[in-house]
Amino acid sequence: MTLALKDVELRVGAETHVYPTRLELAARGFNILLGPTLAGKTSLMRLMAGLLRPTAGEIRFDGHDVTAVPVQKRRVAMVYQQFINYPHLSVFENIASPLRVERVPGSQVKSRVGRIAELLRLNALLDRRPSELSGGQQQRTALARALVKDANLVLLDEPLANLDYKLREGLRDELPRLFADRDCTVVYATTEPAEALLLGGHTATVDEGRITQFGETSSVYRRP
Repeated sequence: MTLALKDVELRVGAETHVYPTRLELAARGFNILLGPTLAGKTSLMRLMAGLLRPTAGEIRFDGHDVTAVPVQKRRVAMVYQQFINYPHLSVFENIASPLRVERVPGSQVKSRVGRIAELLRLNALLDRRPSELSGGQQQRTALARALVKDANLVLLDEPLANLDYKLREGLRDELPRLFADRDCTVVYATTEPAEALLLGGHTATVDEGRITQFGETSSVYRRP
């Protein structure tokens, strides 16, 4: 799925959070939003997801205007840097929650959760509650919930930022493998140029609500 922002702008009162932006992102590979904290990366992601409505411009999925389509009617999954899991549910039910909302039959829920849990090495933890998990296990649970949904747009908003160095390195190495066979557009926000380079794909640099550069990640890294 291609994702296109056509002169998308976001104003809140007298403040401009996202200046008019034109950007086209393709499926396969990572699309990186690289910039400092408060640069506008999260605002761009929330616009892409449908959590915010742009003040001006259009958002298109595969050429179709979805600007006014509410988030619950889009096939979108989002993972934040905080460990957002339901504390009263088991790991299995946390992962299964979007499938329950979509009323997927129970047999399919079990097989889809099992497949994603195996991919993310969560098989032995499915009966545990989030409070019984390490930070890395909690974030893998959040990733599993995003992946099980079979979304055509996956937004990862600094998903590894709150992990220690070793856990961050391990999960970052896993991410390209997790999305290698999925026909979806992946957008990944980070403040770290080295992380963008490791993930590859294409990078848009973001600063004060503006896209300042866009291209293959290696080219952006060499010629900032």
